Amino acid sequence: MRTPSLRLRVVLAVLGLLTVALVGLGLLVNAVLAARLHADLRDRLTERAGFAQLLAGRGYTDQDLADRLTGQGITAVVRDGGSSVYGRYVPFPRGGPPAGRPNRPDVDTSGVRVTTQDGVLTATLPLARGTLTLSADDGEIRHTLAQLRTVELVAGAGVLVVTGLLLTRVVSNALAPLGRMTTLAGRIAAGNRGERLRPDTPGTDLGRTAVAFDGMLDALEASELRMRAFLADASHDLRTPIAGVIATADALLRDDPDRAERERRLVAMVREARRAGRLVDDLLLMTRLDGTDPAAALRRQPVDLAALAEEVAATQRLLGADVRALTEPARVEGDPEQLTRVLTNLADNGRRAGRRVLITVRPEGGHAVAEVTDDGPGVPRADRDRVFERFVRLEAGPGRNGLGLPIARAVARAHGGDLTCEDAPAGARFVLRVPAEEKVPAGNIG
Repeated sequence: MRTPSLRLRVVLAVLGLLTVALVGLGLLVNAVLAARLHADLRDRLTERAGFAQLLAGRGYTDQDLADRLTGQGITAVVRDGGSSVYGRYVPFPRGGPPAGRPNRPDVDTSGVRVTTQDGVLTATLPLARGTLTLSADDGEIRHTLAQLRTVELVAGAGVLVVTGLLLTRVVSNALAPLGRMTTLAGRIAAGNRGERLRPDTPGTDLGRTAVAFDGMLDALEASELRMRAFLADASHDLRTPIAGVIATADALLRDDPDRAERERRLVAMVREARRAGRLVDDLLLMTRLDGTDPAAALRRQPVDLAALAEEVAATQRLLGADVRALTEPARVEGDPEQLTRVLTNLADNGRRAGRRVLITVRPEGGHAVAEVTDDGPGVPRADRDRVFERFVRLEAGPGRNGLGLPIARAVARAHGGDLTCEDAPAGARFVLRVPAEEKVPAGNIG
């Protein structure tokens, strides 16, 4: 995960957008002003050409005509034969007309054509004794636009600097809750597990982040508590067989009993050692099934779930249990050892809870379904999900649940299916669902 400075990213992003906006605004202002100034200059040149048409027939000398038409950035040249007369700017006396339009009646300027070349606007009019050329340079316009650009650059730079300073302060204040979250995380890591952010406005962006942070901490704390309880229960269950092994070994060393008693105690020691070994195996399997890839703990191959159910039922009958199997062929891609373990655990639980156990297997909607029902007292509705928790103590039953059902559900889910405890007319009903390998014809009953 890349972790650049959020404060720096926000400041740079805002300043970048502001720079683009200022540049765009400056270009727009310059373009509009340049177009307006050039249009004004063209209008003045056109109006001056029309005014020249009025003055041409009043008997002015070439110099007077050129002088009257020169001014406000416009230069007049009268060419008569081979000579040229250049106009001179003569300012109005005090109280005369202001610089701008000359005082004159409206004239027709529709026939005046203005050309532009190298920044110079030119209008040429024929006279009775020669030609009149009016020209205007846009140098003043370029100078004005250059000054405007300088002002825009200086002002824009100042705006960016001030905005950057203010924005840094504003963003720092806005990100202060993240700093508090970091501080709190440090205190929690140091051992203060009970502290939380508890946002006052959980609907905002930071509020939702704080709520998610608190929820994560609650989940981690609950997971830690469950892990501690799990380790305590596992240690308790392991302590009993290990204590039995140690006590039996001490008695053998201390008492030196006869052969019959020695063999009886050795058998008891082996039984307790196997019990401890089975619990250790269960813990290791539970750890693998709780990993990031529980399916890796399985050894998959094509399996007939109906055949496994019949084998489990036959084994249970050898132990004196009334266990029957009613099956239809249902093939799955799974681990036969672990699936047998699931069915055996369910049958053992049913045998201990009641007198008769029925295992049914059938294909159903792309799954192979195995149901194990008994005629015992059943599982209360409130405990039907809790029975799959590790070492849970049920209010309606004696003792404490071990790892059998939790492992059975974990195995089912590692196969892509599930194991649930569902309603039954009488007794308990556990339903195992595993994705089927293929559809096969029904028919086998045993």
